[in-house]
Amino acid sequence: MKFSKSELDIIYQYAAPTKAETLAGMKETVPVIKDLLTKAIVENAIRKLEKIPEPECSQFVAATKARFLAERDNSIRQRLAAAKAQEPIMQGHDLLGIERFHPETRHMITLEVQKQCFVGFKGERFRFFLSDEGYRNAKRSEQEGEIKIKSHAAVVAGKLYPDKKPKQQER
Repeated sequence: MKFSKSELDIIYQYAAPTKAETLAGMKETVPVIKDLLTKAIVENAIRKLEKIPEPECSQFVAATKARFLAERDNSIRQRLAAAKAQEPIMQGHDLLGIERFHPETRHMITLEVQKQCFVGFKGERFRFFLSDEGYRNAKRSEQEGEIKIKSHAAVVAGKLYPDKKPKQQER
């Protein structure tokens, strides 16, 4: 028996351990469905399931649910993997690391290495919590073209105060 994608979607949503429980859940909703197309899809799925004998029906419902869950999980994993692939890994100090709370810490910067230097290799990204002297050294490295400071925040007693970007003038 052939089921449409919409019918399989309905079966997944109402999947229960037995044929009787699955059908009962589906039949319960039919009277309250306002959309005629959705109502027809649910009624067709019910008629088709009623024709399948037990235990095949329960196995079909379980397999349908498992397939939908696997597709959903794979979709989430694929989106997470794509997001991770786009964003380079942030190295250096952890956002909630102890360096943030040192009394001499006044700056947090994120940077990208422009050319191989003492910090790392080209393209690597880092986060550092720095003292005033460390921040001056980072600014000097930026002037020499070794790094590019991507963002800066002032740090006071571990609390971050990000710099505001200047508004671009309208033309």
